[in-house]
Amino acid sequence: MLSKYLPPLVGLLIAAVPMTLTAQEAAYAAPELKAQIKSAMSAAPASISADATVLDWNMNVLREGTNEWTCLPDRADTPGTDPWCLTEAWMDFLHAYVNKTEPTYSEIGFAYMLQGDTPVSNSDPYATEPTGPEDWVTDVGPHLMIVVPDKKLLANISTDHLNGGPWIMWPNTPYAHIMIPLESRGR
Repeated sequence: MLSKYLPPLVGLLIAAVPMTLTAQEAAYAAPELKAQIKSAMSAAPASISADATVLDWNMNVLREGTNEWTCLPDRADTPGTDPWCLTEAWMDFLHAYVNKTEPTYSEIGFAYMLQGDTPVSNSDPYATEPTGPEDWVTDVGPHLMIVVPDKKLLANISTDHLNGGPWIMWPNTPYAHIMIPLESRGR
């Protein structure tokens, strides 16, 4: 007799589960959302990040902003702590980099990474394994990055990431940009 009612009951339970999970997810999402926003805001000075739009790495808006900056939280799938706050030119750069296309920005762009970065090759934007100490950047520390539309302006800047000052990362690629350490780094 119960078997006669089982399919409709299962259907009702299945229909009810998404509503229950949605409520539970909402309860759990609030702290996670706050943590992602806090992480993203830690990438830049508060004078910038307090009013910035915050996105997750799927480019979903976590918080609307009122200035020209966008902040992204630390990526859990990478070593190191690497939240970003960036301008529109850097958003274009990031989109091009992710899609392996040429950036199209036409103005100077800025990006803060005050929490540091994930270890990365200084010469190959897509290297996934260490390429040697002279190339593999492991201790970037807090830094500011600058993109310029005219790559000729980068010609006389060092490409040595161990020089203690600004350098060009990913020279001779469409993703060349200026790295500026914001604190002293030992050699």
